[in-house]
Amino acid sequence: MTSVKRAYADSRYGQLHYRIAQPAAQTDAPPLLCLHQTPSHSGDWMPVLPALGAKRVVVAVDTPGYGMSDPPPAPTTIEEYAEIAAAFMDGLAADGVVATGAFDVMGFHTGSVIATQLARSRPDRVRRAVMFGLAAFPADIRAERLESLPALFPPPDATLAHVKKLWAIIGELSDPRRTMEQRHVSMAECLRLGTRMTWGYIAVYRYDFLGAMAEVTQPVLIMNPEDDLWEVTCETAHHFPNGRRVDMLGAMHGVLELERDRIVTEIEGFLA
Repeated sequence: MTSVKRAYADSRYGQLHYRIAQPAAQTDAPPLLCLHQTPSHSGDWMPVLPALGAKRVVVAVDTPGYGMSDPPPAPTTIEEYAEIAAAFMDGLAADGVVATGAFDVMGFHTGSVIATQLARSRPDRVRRAVMFGLAAFPADIRAERLESLPALFPPPDATLAHVKKLWAIIGELSDPRRTMEQRHVSMAECLRLGTRMTWGYIAVYRYDFLGAMAEVTQPVLIMNPEDDLWEVTCETAHHFPNGRRVDMLGAMHGVLELERDRIVTEIEGFLA
């Protein structure tokens, strides 16, 4: 395994914070870009970064407005998130941090949506894609979910009702094997975002993910934990023309840590 370092890169909204794992020896393997879920940050990938970074350069970036990356002035789009990710990788290549040419991309939930748009818009740069969960809802369901966001995640107030709701959601979605400390840390990361917490969801629900999937020609590995996107992933994964789905029964949120060895094996086999 290799160590993971942190750094910053410039973007149109300020700085992007990222984590990077680099192999000890030079490698011809394409670099791998990791994109996290909402509302979270690049630290989600820490359980797998050292192992995957032993064979290739692996970069996990905080989406603008999340983690320690500077935010846009208002909610933005999946298309813009993908453009920023592409420019980020172009910049790292220009600086010699990663190799020039094609790279692979891996996403989790919201990250899977951004990865899809990135592969769709930059087929010259994205070689292969790995995705955890597909929020591929039809337009009517996306509209309903968009409308329900204020009630699901109410703005902060003196009653702390938003904290109670968030804690209930984390408890419902977390794998039973996750500790209470891990859940508290996740909640703290969400709370520090304030009203910006839902911006990633807004982008997802405004994006035609189902339509975009059909336009991705690259090979796609769909890792499918039994979490809140289990059913929709089972129903829609076939929309990727060159996709292969791997079901992970019994694994919920926290899967990257709890099923690390299996995940690393699947990903390394696919990328190789």
